[in-house]
Amino acid sequence: MSETQNQPEKLFWYRVKLVTLIVVFASPFIGGWLAFYVFELRPESGNYGQLVQPVRKIEWPLLTDVNGNEHVGGFGRKWTFVLFAQEGCAERCYEDLYYMRQIRTLLGRDTARLQNLFVSGRPLSEETRAFLREYPNLVVIEDYRDDLLLRQFSLEGEAPVGTSEKLYLVDPDRNFMMHYPAVKDQDRVLEDIRKLLKLSRIG
Repeated sequence: MSETQNQPEKLFWYRVKLVTLIVVFASPFIGGWLAFYVFELRPESGNYGQLVQPVRKIEWPLLTDVNGNEHVGGFGRKWTFVLFAQEGCAERCYEDLYYMRQIRTLLGRDTARLQNLFVSGRPLSEETRAFLREYPNLVVIEDYRDDLLLRQFSLEGEAPVGTSEKLYLVDPDRNFMMHYPAVKDQDRVLEDIRKLLKLSRIG
C-alpha cells in the first residue's frame, strides 16, 4: 500500500487522538458544569450567618445612648454587631448580650474593631440596668421606637425586627451584610467574624 493511500488512515487516528485529548482536559469543566447547573450539586456556604444580598447601606439616624452620648452617622470605622429587642430585654436577650460580649472579647487584638450595639424598644428595667453594668463597652439605646432604623434591617420572610432573636452585622462602610439565626452557635459566629476581620482591611 502506498504512502498516499495511508494518509487518510493516519489523519483519522490523529483526529481520534486530538478528540481524546480534548475530552480528557475538558472533562473536569464539563463535569463541574453538569454538577452545578444540571444536578444542582452546589457546595454549602462556609459562613454560619446568612449573607444579605444585595448588601444595604445603613443610614444611621442620630442615636443617644443611656449615658447621654450622641452617635452621629453610626459608630466610626468599626464593624457593628446589633441586637434589637422591641419589648425590652428578657432572659434570652441577656444570653444574646452575653454571647456578643464573649465574641468581642475572644477577638483578642481585633476586639476594638467590633462595636456591640443593643437597641431596646422600651425603657430599661432596673434589673436590666443592673445586668448591663457588666457591659461597659456595649452601646445601649433605650425606648427607641422610630421605625427609621428598624425598617432598614427588615428581611423578607422574617419576623419584624426586634420581635425575634436575631443578630445583625454591619461593616465599617455602613453596609448591612450578614444576619444570624435565632438559635446561635457562639463558636461559629466567632469564626465568621474572625474570617471577615482577617480578610478585610477596613475597620
